[in-house]
Amino acid sequence: MKRVAIVGGGISGLAAAFYLRRARPDLSLLLLEARDRLGGVIATERHDGFVVEGGPDSFLIQKPWALQLCIELGIAERLIPTDPAHRKVYVLSGGKLRSLPPEMMMGAPTRPGPLLKSDLISWPGKLRMALDLVLPRGSDGADESLGDFIARRLGREALEKIAGPILGGIYLADPRRLSLAATFPSLKELERTHRSLILGLRLATKSAKGERSSPFRTFPTGMEELVSALESALAGVEMRKGHPVEAVTRLLEVRSDGLSLACDAVILAMPPPAAAAIVAAEFQDLSQALEEIPAVSSATISLAFRAPRTRVNLDATGFVIAKGERRRILACTWSSLKFPQRAPEGSLLLRCFVGGQEGEDLLAMQDEALVALAREELAELMGLEGDPCLTAVSRWRKANPILEVGHAQRLSRIEAALAPAKRLFLTGGGYRGVGIPDCVSDAKNVALKVAAAL
Repeated sequence: MKRVAIVGGGISGLAAAFYLRRARPDLSLLLLEARDRLGGVIATERHDGFVVEGGPDSFLIQKPWALQLCIELGIAERLIPTDPAHRKVYVLSGGKLRSLPPEMMMGAPTRPGPLLKSDLISWPGKLRMALDLVLPRGSDGADESLGDFIARRLGREALEKIAGPILGGIYLADPRRLSLAATFPSLKELERTHRSLILGLRLATKSAKGERSSPFRTFPTGMEELVSALESALAGVEMRKGHPVEAVTRLLEVRSDGLSLACDAVILAMPPPAAAAIVAAEFQDLSQALEEIPAVSSATISLAFRAPRTRVNLDATGFVIAKGERRRILACTWSSLKFPQRAPEGSLLLRCFVGGQEGEDLLAMQDEALVALAREELAELMGLEGDPCLTAVSRWRKANPILEVGHAQRLSRIEAALAPAKRLFLTGGGYRGVGIPDCVSDAKNVALKVAAAL
């Protein structure tokens, strides 16, 4: 029986195993995970009625692949959206928390009314955004940065106060560094098709039959439900937790814990920096190509309060921070307001984000110091008083790949360097996307390639 090793037990590795098992039940699958648990950056803890997410707390259903996986696993009926009573988002701008105008998409208004009433964007900024309605299309030439595209269509304020803070929370990088083609190619297509980004997004919204439901979904007891469902669905797959892989040889031998396991195919299901280290000894060209994709580190700091006291209205899902505010945190999610069943009645669960492109040095701090930093920031920005009854810090070192301008060319170099390594495959965040849906989609495609190759 042919053996396939899947190195990495995060969402990419688990999805790859799931789809490969369905496509080729005749194969022997071995999944190796360095940690003592599966899930990768999906990490849920439950304490005293609080549901604490160390990594992603939800996924987008606008990209359908994670939702489809949930349907195939039989857990789609468990999914819940964000609380409809708390879908407002604040933006810290000018030292004040200001409401993000509703019905904004990628910095563009799908209806003018809410934007006109907003104090987040100045009147010159609003007029500049309106110029998108008459500006010509951009060229179809070289890859453009996501930030430059937003600024070109909607202006600097829209980038710095709306799109930038939101995108920064997703990618942990300056949007002017991110490739438009690798992150949001649909925006370029909207410009190509409709010329105006505002008009294109407005039509896209109308084509959704007027539905205004949240695009986010999660599970009542946390995202780890998805991991547990996948693990249960992989009966017959050999899983070895706590087994870090040191190297993969040219003969497709996987070296782990002093053992050398002969395989017919190997899937490295991990971000580029981790994959580069594993192939460095025997696939130098591939390792160097993988190292061209940079990655940054981050941490989430969760704090729970039994009887919270604040000077701001707790009527939103949290806040993001506009450029130039000189804060040490990147954003704050009011987790127990964003999703139901995250905290006991009358309690408040928050989580702050630090690190990224400008704040990696903060990860050198001890957990206690990061908690103190978050408390200080929240006291200043929200007037949050009292001692937390629960704190948790999750660190993700080099786990956030940055899809920089020219990412397609880097992928081409990786594919060229991968070609001589027959039956060695790559999947994970950082190749063809970074979110859970993108990882699921890529893992499925790689699984089908492996099935065909064997």
